[in-house]
Amino acid sequence: MTRVSRPRTSGGNRRPQSPSWVEVDCAALRHNVGALRGLLGSKCGVWAVVKANAYGHGLVPTARAVLQGGATGLAVASVGEAARLRRAGIEDPILVLSAGDPRQAREVVKLRLLQTACRAEVLRALSQAAERLGECARVHLKIDTGMGRLGVSPEEAAAFAGLALSLPGVRLDGVFSHLATAESSDPAYARLQFDCFRRALDDMSAAGIDPGRRHLANSAAALRFPEMRLDAIRTGLLIYGILPDAPDLERLDVRPALAWKTRVAFVHRLAPGSPVSYGGTFVTKGECLAGVLPLGYADGYPRQASNRGHVLVRGKLCPLIGVVCMDHVMVDLGPAGNAQVGDEVVLIGRQGNAEITANHVAQWADTVVHEVPTMIGSRVSRLYVDQAEPVGPEPGPER
Repeated sequence: MTRVSRPRTSGGNRRPQSPSWVEVDCAALRHNVGALRGLLGSKCGVWAVVKANAYGHGLVPTARAVLQGGATGLAVASVGEAARLRRAGIEDPILVLSAGDPRQAREVVKLRLLQTACRAEVLRALSQAAERLGECARVHLKIDTGMGRLGVSPEEAAAFAGLALSLPGVRLDGVFSHLATAESSDPAYARLQFDCFRRALDDMSAAGIDPGRRHLANSAAALRFPEMRLDAIRTGLLIYGILPDAPDLERLDVRPALAWKTRVAFVHRLAPGSPVSYGGTFVTKGECLAGVLPLGYADGYPRQASNRGHVLVRGKLCPLIGVVCMDHVMVDLGPAGNAQVGDEVVLIGRQGNAEITANHVAQWADTVVHEVPTMIGSRVSRLYVDQAEPVGPEPGPER
């Protein structure tokens, strides 16, 4: 059996270190990247987005797994995240998606990172750092085609790329943009952004500038708009086995890599007319077998799912009752029959023939699915499994 390499923990303890825990299936991560590569073909790369602690899955183990699965490189939000990957011994390409900070130029060059370029002062700082270190600073030019966030305007792209090429020690390694409405039922704006991106690339070509690797598509666009795949895609959700909430998705065999579990901490019977939790927003209609779970919004379970969400106990869906607390969640155990203290509870994942997905939790909380795993907090242990065999926790899980 192939196992993902990981930091070893003292004592080899494989048991959860907190009342609730996350199990991350490294085999699923590798499988999902492989499924994407099979869809995209050999000419299109996969940049795995592992920012925000790999969407709550754990930065370093996830990065190792997706690279073993064939990812082209990694994308992170900050130099700090990239530095952690380098300290873990990962030498593959890492793209930093932030606008950059001139004060971090030396570290960017020393760590051999690909820096997003959309600020002239960052380009100049990178050039100076590269000259002093005798190295090359590689950048990916970001164009704002309609997201209204980071990037130079399409009209400025060719001139900005020319500035990058004019600076000693700077190399233009790629050009990219980001879609604002790839999940929308109306594809018009996404197509408008794509056309805008292509026109900027045409301007660069007319100026004799090689853009390097061109990438635009996120998870939803990669499945909905094959023409937008270009030289690479940047995907977070799909490598984690989460399908975007978007119409007209091309079929792709991805497997959820994350399961979130806890155990029943307390059970008691409530009489009819008993209010539950803060504000008394839930009142029992009849006698209720209530279970208390040892986690809450401080662990990342969304308070907005109060009185709407469900968990799995003994393979049955049990509804949340009352408001989600900081450290506790209450559920109606009636559907689970003889449920008792110590029973395993699944918040995300499969139990028996039933399954709760991150998409379900997002619907209950009225939020985007990206937020659900990302918000799972540092109090929750991460266990890494390969083909359902535990391979241990990652030390010091981060948010």
